[in-house]
Amino acid sequence: MFPGLMVIGKIFFILDIVTYLSIWASLITRFTRNRHAFRTTFSDPEEAYLIPTAALGFATILFGIECYGVPACGDWLKYAQLVLFWVYTAVAISLAVGLNWHLYRIRMASRQPFWLVRLLPSFPAMLGGTTASLLAGAQPSHFAIPILIAGTCLQGFGFLISLFILGEYFYGLDHYGLPPMRRRPQMFIAIGPPAFTAVALMGMAEIATEKFPAHYIPLATHVNTAEVLLIVAVFLSIFMWIFSFFLWMIGWLSIFAAYHDWKFDITWWAAVFPNTGFALATITIGDLVDSKPIQWVGSAATIIQVTLWLGCFCLHVWAYFTRRTLWPGMDEGFEAEGHIGEGLDMEGEVVSSKQSVSS
Repeated sequence: MFPGLMVIGKIFFILDIVTYLSIWASLITRFTRNRHAFRTTFSDPEEAYLIPTAALGFATILFGIECYGVPACGDWLKYAQLVLFWVYTAVAISLAVGLNWHLYRIRMASRQPFWLVRLLPSFPAMLGGTTASLLAGAQPSHFAIPILIAGTCLQGFGFLISLFILGEYFYGLDHYGLPPMRRRPQMFIAIGPPAFTAVALMGMAEIATEKFPAHYIPLATHVNTAEVLLIVAVFLSIFMWIFSFFLWMIGWLSIFAAYHDWKFDITWWAAVFPNTGFALATITIGDLVDSKPIQWVGSAATIIQVTLWLGCFCLHVWAYFTRRTLWPGMDEGFEAEGHIGEGLDMEGEVVSSKQSVSS
């Protein structure tokens, strides 16, 4: 491995923490200065679905702590990670149940026509398997096994919920065609469930070979439980990977088909996080089956991902300083006071709820 890779990783990990805390500081400032802003966030058809991204950001910090903090700080941080995992689990379940229930109650789908954003409330739960696979490795078996079981529960819930929403997504594509250009980067959200499920299954099964007893299921006394899990996980992940690849290609074809309408806004970041799962799934499959061609495909996916991240970062900075995004009136959504009985169309413009549904 390139010796400077850990240094680069630590730099980006610190940048991740600083960015995360800065966003929280900005949100707290906003909610403090406008006392109605916090409440209206839960009724805004753009912002309400983005609430769970706070938990996703926290999960990425847990990843970084495990990779860069635990080896340097020792056992106390390892056990702090154990507590943080269960805190994350509670938050993920609360968001999945509470936020989904709230959005169902106020019929938010009638005000937000784009299907895939409805995946977001369940995304923190779906990332629970990946989180478990990373954190369980440093824990003793009596702590690691409950983490892996919880990760499996969260991952299964998130993936099963996603199947229903993906069905709605394909129905929409079949009947209404491709979304407008400003929504097309969000088509990559569909990659997240199968890709991260593949990453989680392989990661947890690999850790299980170290942490599980030989016969974890009492009735299965003739086979090694963890080895069976690993074999099944790898082949299920290959099954998931090809579905992810299909969604990945559909997303890129849709974006390049509308190249003349390209205009950067914050929705382009939706192309970054899910595609990370696709690259990780490719790399992990290549490593576990020891296939050089698949590993090269994983390297190519990583190069594409790094290029995409750098492009979004540079364009975001440029768009901000030229007042093209993150300025009043330049992004989709409502003002602080909200719009009762109104929603958004596919272009992000404010319309009546009935028009939002028909769009």
